[in-house]
Amino acid sequence: MSLLLRQHNLKAMLLVAVIFTAPRAFGATFFDTVGDNFDGNAHMDITQVDVSDDGTNITFKISVNAASITSPDWGKYTIGIDTGAGTGDANTPVGNPWGRNIAMADKMDAWIGSWVDGGGGFQPWSYSGGAWTQNGSGVPVISGNMTTITTSLASLGLTAGQPFKFDVYTTGGGGGDSANDALANPTQAASDWQVPYTTPASGDGAALSYTAVPEPASLGLVAVAALAMAAVSRRRK
Repeated sequence: MSLLLRQHNLKAMLLVAVIFTAPRAFGATFFDTVGDNFDGNAHMDITQVDVSDDGTNITFKISVNAASITSPDWGKYTIGIDTGAGTGDANTPVGNPWGRNIAMADKMDAWIGSWVDGGGGFQPWSYSGGAWTQNGSGVPVISGNMTTITTSLASLGLTAGQPFKFDVYTTGGGGGDSANDALANPTQAASDWQVPYTTPASGDGAALSYTAVPEPASLGLVAVAALAMAAVSRRRK
């Protein structure tokens, strides 16, 4: 076997090794305008959100424009998700299970409602058959100006490799409260607590896009392709 062919085969095997041994995780960072929330509370002002997943669990790390996200200790941090399947909660102005004056123009299929007061907590919800279902609960990791929420894709009705759109909102404890700030909107989302907010379907403030990491089977196809390339090379030699 020639030196060139041996090198080619070695590269193919190394690619396969990387595919099956490297940690599988995707991630993206989304930034928001500073100072665009209506009430001036720094802990209600989103600065950025980091989203990552490993094909099983998904994490939202929400950062705000304050030294401490628990000062004052009453913030609610929520996430609306649209799968683009034409389903979801079409009610307006309330299109979520928490009764907030928050909706998505393309309909909301999943929701994470979280809070930092009293030690914090969160609830993942999914929408199906005209009704919302809470799928468990959890406790976020709260540190400095951040709250980090990790839940399973399944708890949101999502699967590995699935693309979806989302928005992140700060809100208060009242049932009719609106979005104090919205990640996808670079300007002020609402002018007061009771003014409804809907994430637009397109244009300024439209929902952001994210795709979950593919399942292992999809990555395996890449490995098979690499081995096939090596086999073709051997035949040509």
